[in-house]
Amino acid sequence: MVIHCRFGADDYECARLFHPIVTDEGLCCVFNMLHPRFMYRKRVPYSHRNISLPEGFHAVNWHAELGYRKRGFQPDGDNPLYPRRAQGTGESLGLSLTLDVQADAYYCSSSSSVGFKIALHSPNESPNVRETGVLLAPGMETKLRIDPSKILTEKHLRNVDRRSRRCLFHNELKLRWFAHYTQRNCVAECLSGWLIRHCGCVTFYMPRLNANDTICPLHKRECVELIRFRTIIAMESCLDECLPSCFDLTFSAIAYSTRISQDGFRETPSNGGWNFTDAYVERSVAVVNMYFKDPTFRANKQTEFIGFSDFLSGVGGLMGLFLGFSFLSIAECVYFALIRPCRTCSEIRQLNQPRVHQMNLKRGPTPGNIKYISAADWFQAELAHQQPNNRQHFNPA
Repeated sequence: MVIHCRFGADDYECARLFHPIVTDEGLCCVFNMLHPRFMYRKRVPYSHRNISLPEGFHAVNWHAELGYRKRGFQPDGDNPLYPRRAQGTGESLGLSLTLDVQADAYYCSSSSSVGFKIALHSPNESPNVRETGVLLAPGMETKLRIDPSKILTEKHLRNVDRRSRRCLFHNELKLRWFAHYTQRNCVAECLSGWLIRHCGCVTFYMPRLNANDTICPLHKRECVELIRFRTIIAMESCLDECLPSCFDLTFSAIAYSTRISQDGFRETPSNGGWNFTDAYVERSVAVVNMYFKDPTFRANKQTEFIGFSDFLSGVGGLMGLFLGFSFLSIAECVYFALIRPCRTCSEIRQLNQPRVHQMNLKRGPTPGNIKYISAADWFQAELAHQQPNNRQHFNPA
């Protein structure tokens, strides 16, 4: 199906870039998805995890919150990491594929058209090709301009209740089938549980939460369709349980298509030396180029709506507006409430002490304390009291 692959301006053998995976559209080829031994739990059957990468690739446990862990991993080069990093922006450094529809071999198709479906998804989640896939028509060259969207969350929001922040970090809820938590993986497990409870089986591509889960036969198709598409309660229940990821990565694409020129297709390197007739190219061959538009993109960062500093500034602004209050007024309140009354009390006490003494003098001595002195003693005391004043006014000149 994939007859020619080009990634980062280098030609590759398509088997080195793609491996098969079971999706809601049947068997598909996936590129740059997380390695199965990191994608699923250890309890998942070995057949789901026994997919080996070709030599030269080093699989890593990537997810949107931590990304590539720098320790112990070599940079891209002789031993490139998988999932692989983008080589750059633009069509020349993107992923270019030449696809062979083989319309004569069609049978049991889920759609009414002839062509391909491509679904863009985060590397650590299972793709939903049937519902979110982009159609590629044969005889056309399609360009998909990819625009990534990422959500970040402040780490200190872990202390906030999950029902208040409305998101989950990667290690806050462990799934039974998938090793990484994303809302899409969680919804897939939730719908699988609903099918088990109401239909007693699961569809061939859904997670098998229990070891004895069976695949739904054709005569239970109506029950499966009822749970998947017509029961709103099931989806609402799953969304209440599966909150969005606090760190999430999604991709949206804008598609542009034009008809393939047979003469140009013969000369292009993507031809690979095949001698396709013009009629076959028009009927069965499709070319798709996927690339990033810009080298950078903006991420949405989630934080608390009102922090501690915002609360203080809001309270201070309102008090300043309505009461004329400022932080300097706090010192004034303390002064007038505590220091000023204490000082006033101490001053009143100091003023009351000489008044009491004067009142005692005005009352005069009591009869028992009367002391009589002679006139000579009185004269000497007055003379000694006046001598210092006379010395101060004495002028030798």
